[in-house]
Amino acid sequence: MTGAAPATEVLRVTTALADLSRLYPWLEGAAARLGLPHPLVQKMQVVAEEAVMNVAMHAYAPGSGEAIEIRLSAASAVAELAVEDSGPEFNPLMAAEKPRPASLVDAQPGGLGIKLVKRYCQDISYTRQNGHNLLTLRFPFEGPAVPA
Repeated sequence: MTGAAPATEVLRVTTALADLSRLYPWLEGAAARLGLPHPLVQKMQVVAEEAVMNVAMHAYAPGSGEAIEIRLSAASAVAELAVEDSGPEFNPLMAAEKPRPASLVDAQPGGLGIKLVKRYCQDISYTRQNGHNLLTLRFPFEGPAVPA
């Protein structure tokens, strides 16, 4: 006997910066409906912003208005955040990590996002299916996911 599939919350945004501002309020509401603890939601906000902004800034021409879909589900003390886009194939897990700069003078902006994402997530996977990039991020949490 199998249990019911976990409830999934979905947000569709475009790469327009004004549209991307919907991410935080949606994530807070979706996480509350799924019964996720607030400290987890804070980590998810950082990771979601990193993933979605990278798609918006690097996968498409600025202001192109291309679609990004974000899905959130939770079951068995693991929350899953998925980010899907139809941009060029890019597996962030295969990107070379930047070496740590020796000084502030040597420091360059960028390149630390995937390190941050890896730190906050239990598991990260990437697939390319039907012309879409799918980045799936899993976060462990204490207790059952029970809708509030």
